[in-house]
Parts: sequence; structure tokens; C-alpha cells
Amino acid sequence: MLLDFILLTLIFGIGIIAVNLFLTFLTRASHKKVAIVLTFIELIILGIFLYTDLPSKNLSSTLWINLLGAFLAALLYSLIASTVNTRDTLKQAFQNRTLTGKRKAAEPVKKGGHFSGLKVLLVVGLAMLALALFSGITRITSLDNVYDSIPAKTKVKSESLTSTKETPIAIAPDMAKRKMLQKFSIIPNSNMFTLDGITAQKVDGDYVYVATVEYNGFWKWLKLGEVPGYFVISATDINAQPRFVRKPLKFTPSAYFSKDAGRKIYAAFPGYASYGKINLEIDEKGVPYYVQTLYQEYGVTGLMHYNEFKTAVLNAQTGEVKLYNSTKAPKFVDAPITSAAANSMNEFFGRYSQGWWNQTMFGAKKDVKVPTDNGIYAAGQITPLLAKSGQLNYFTDFTSGDNDQDSALGYSLIDARTGQLTYYRDPEIGLMDSDGAISIASKIYPEKKWKAEMPVLYNIDGVPTWIISLMDAKGIFKKYVYVNAVDNDIVVDADNAQSALDAYRIELSTKGSNNKSTDPSNLKKKSGVVSRVALIPSGNQTTVSFLLENDNTVYSVNSNNSPFAIFIKEGDTVNFKAKVTADTTAASIEDLTIAGLKQK
Repeated sequence: MLLDFILLTLIFGIGIIAVNLFLTFLTRASHKKVAIVLTFIELIILGIFLYTDLPSKNLSSTLWINLLGAFLAALLYSLIASTVNTRDTLKQAFQNRTLTGKRKAAEPVKKGGHFSGLKVLLVVGLAMLALALFSGITRITSLDNVYDSIPAKTKVKSESLTSTKETPIAIAPDMAKRKMLQKFSIIPNSNMFTLDGITAQKVDGDYVYVATVEYNGFWKWLKLGEVPGYFVISATDINAQPRFVRKPLKFTPSAYFSKDAGRKIYAAFPGYASYGKINLEIDEKGVPYYVQTLYQEYGVTGLMHYNEFKTAVLNAQTGEVKLYNSTKAPKFVDAPITSAAANSMNEFFGRYSQGWWNQTMFGAKKDVKVPTDNGIYAAGQITPLLAKSGQLNYFTDFTSGDNDQDSALGYSLIDARTGQLTYYRDPEIGLMDSDGAISIASKIYPEKKWKAEMPVLYNIDGVPTWIISLMDAKGIFKKYVYVNAVDNDIVVDADNAQSALDAYRIELSTKGSNNKSTDPSNLKKKSGVVSRVALIPSGNQTTVSFLLENDNTVYSVNSNNSPFAIFIKEGDTVNFKAKVTADTTAASIEDLTIAGLKQK
């Protein structure tokens, strides 16, 4: 690792070495010792910078650091040469006066170090200007190629939310963090650690939050040498308590020198640049790994190809680090592509679909979409979401950027493994954005001053619906809120996700919302004998709810969608279609027929 670091310092120090060698050959021999000492000192300073800052190892970073190093080396050489020349001139004048006893003008000392350094300084400065212009121009001209590298597709509506067990609804991580802090004293020497980032992932088939425990400073690391473990808590069970898993971690982001996880990955793969924060992932045996997204730069633009992500996986116990294509990362790694990389993809996708000029202040801004900042990852622009298939996705909704509008232009789901971006947009309806949903949820209990967090948009029986967590000032979860994204008069809150879902479905029926299923294949044919009936008038429509014999599910239909439903009575045999699972306690229905009643 030391040899790798020395080699890295020499690569970034080519500019320093070249300038000092060039200036040495242009000046007199007495300056050579000064140049050697300067080069040595400057390389040490550069090494310290590289060791602490860990700059990206892409082409543009290499060029910029080399040019900046060359510029500073030439400047320092010029200053020192000027000082030496002035000293020698004064020394000669003093000697002349001593020998003759008369004041005599000193002959100029012929030394070119100062002027040569200024010339090199000018050349390097022009090279830096040229690189800045070239990088800026190539960045603009390459935007289309980079945009085309985004694996994107567009759909009208997402997969329907049928059950909160099939598609888990996570609570905001603030509550998980609060519970972990309450249990922090179970950690040996807990005062020497701090709770760091929380990530969502699947462990042993359960959707959980995992939080890292990190050193509380250099001396704590030096004394202990390893972190005793990590916290795990259910991301969906509001009554769950955190569990501290005692699995010692020797390599962590808060360790120092060769035990620094970020530094370990940095040294292992010098040809790649890192993107975003390192995440902790747990395998099926509970072994902790740190995961980092890597990429190679597109030319000198600083941009990346979004279909060429790599994933570095570091064993936090042994220090073994491996590199994978993101799609080929081990199964236990739920997010080979980190949220920061996904956020960059969203930003690029929303801004540059029509090229560079279109998104500037002088352009028309056609199809420009701005991600909102109501998430929990990547400075608030990303929210993790677990799909029915068990795959982790990143959710973001987009607005126009106009503060006077609270309409969502659409929303995206990015597969955290493949990077596939799916943009959902129904051109026939307008959606309220997450800012509007948070505003509505926050006003349900204004006297309690609860905070609305983590809005995620789901498709519930064909209706786009915001699901939001209400949290009190201490970060304690209070309620789920379901807000209709098309008709914001339909708002339901409940203590758990499934109860809120069932109540929301009944509310959709009551309000006559267009809740036709987006996927008929998900509908099941049902039939039975009606055992109970309730008619709920609401304005110019009526909601009919009923129970079947030996079935505790509440079935509801609106008279606007099924006019003959109001004639249902106990003992009738009915046939219909409904989306029902083992967890469903309420469902809206379609294609209702009543035995013995002729219907057109």
C-alpha cells in the first residue's frame, strides 16, 4: 500500500518535478540544490494533501492537480530565486565598497532563476486556462452522449400496491435513529463512538435499517482499534426495537491510515473515481461490508457514463476488497449503485433531455424537470423504496421548478442494482407534487405540530397516492397519511400502513374516484352470498359496502361505477372482480353482477 501511495504521489507530482527540473537546467548550478530541496518538500506537501483529501483519480483531476502543482512550484521557485538574486547583489555591493573604500554601483548579478520562473509561470497559467476552456467545451458537446448512456424508459403508471406485506411501507428513518440512540449504552465504551448513517436494505428477507457505529475521533480509534458492531431495526414495524449485532469492524470510514475504509478502496483501484458516500451492507451471515460506487470519467469533462458503474465491496473485518460491475455485485448488496450516483442520474435526466442550451436562462426549458428535495438520501432528493420483487429502488418526484406550481411532472424509480431509470408520467392527469402532499399531511393535526416526512408515490387501485409518515418533534412515528395525488380532498390517516390502505380504499369508493385497476390480471373473480349491506350516501352518489358469508373482507363499490349496486340486499348471490390478498380487510370491486337482477 505504501508503494502504491508513493506511485500515486509521483503521478500527481509530475508537474512539480518537470517544472523544477526545467528551471534547474535554465539557471546556474548554485540553484540546483535549492531545486532538489524544493522538489522534495513540495512532493511531501502534495502527498499529505492526497492522503487527506483523496482526490478523484480521473484524467481531469490528474491534469488539474499537476498543473496547479507546476504553477505553485514555478511561483515558489521564482520567489526564492528573486530573494537569492537580491541577496547576492547586496553582498557584491558591500564587498566592492569594502575593497575600494568608496561607494560603487554593484554590477548586476547574472542569474536567470527569477525571470525563468516567471516565464514558466506564464506558460503554466496559459495551460490551465486552455484546460478550463477545453473541459468546458467538451463537457457541453458530450452532454448528448452522456444523456444517451442513461438506461431510461417511460411508463404511465407503476405497479399497483396491493398489500403492505407484499410491498413494505417504510417508516421515516428518524424514528429508527432515535431508538438506536436510546439503546446506545449497550455498546461497550459507548462514549467512544457515535451513530453514523442509516441505510435501507434487505437482511434475511426483512426490510430493515442498518446503522453504522463510528469512532468519535482519532484517539478513540487509536485506543480501541475496532468497532464492536452495528445496529439493525425493522424499517416497517413501528413497534420494533433495534438490535445491536456484535460483529467487530476493523475497517471503517472513521478509522485512520490503512484502516480507513475509503482509503482502502481508493488505494485498491487507482483507475476509478468514487461517487457518493460509502454504505454499510450486511450479508446473509451478518458479516459487514462497505460498498462504494466507482466510475471512469468521460474524457476530461468530469462526467460519467451512467451505464458503466462499478461497485467496490470491502470486507470490514478482513480488509479484502473486490471490484464488480454493478449488475454482478454479490446478491447481499442491495444497493451497488449508491443514492448519490442515482441522484446525479436524476439531475441529468431531468435537465438535459433537450441539450445544454435549452436548460439555460436563455433557453426555452422544454421538458426540463427538477427533482424535489423531500427525500432522505442525497441531500433530500432520494428516498429508498422496496419493490414487490424485493429489489431496492430509489424514488424521486419532479417539478417544473416554478414556486407557484405544486404539480408533479412525473416521478422516477431507479433500480439500485442495474441503474435502470423508469420515469412515470400519465399525460392525461395532473399530479400533486411531494411539497403539496407534505403541506396537506402537516395540517391534519396542526395543534400537535407533527412533521410530515418521507413522501413516496404509490399506485393504489389505479390512483396515484402519496404515502407520508407523521413524526412528532422527538422523531417518534405517529401516523401514516395517504393523500390522493389527483384529488387532494381524499386524505386518510391511520396508525399502521395496512389499516391506512384499507381505509383509503373505502374512501376512494365513497368519493367515487376512478379506481379501475391498472392491471386486470391482478383482479380475482369472487362470488358469494351477501350477509351484510350498508349504503353510505354522499352527495349525488352512494357507496355500497357489503360482507359475504364466511368472508371478513369489506367490499365496496360506488353507485356511479355500478348503478345497480344500490339494489343489493342480504341473501343475494353476487359475482365481481376485486384485488384481494391475505392481508386485505377492505377492497373496492369491479364488474358487479347480482343474481336474479337483470342488468344492461
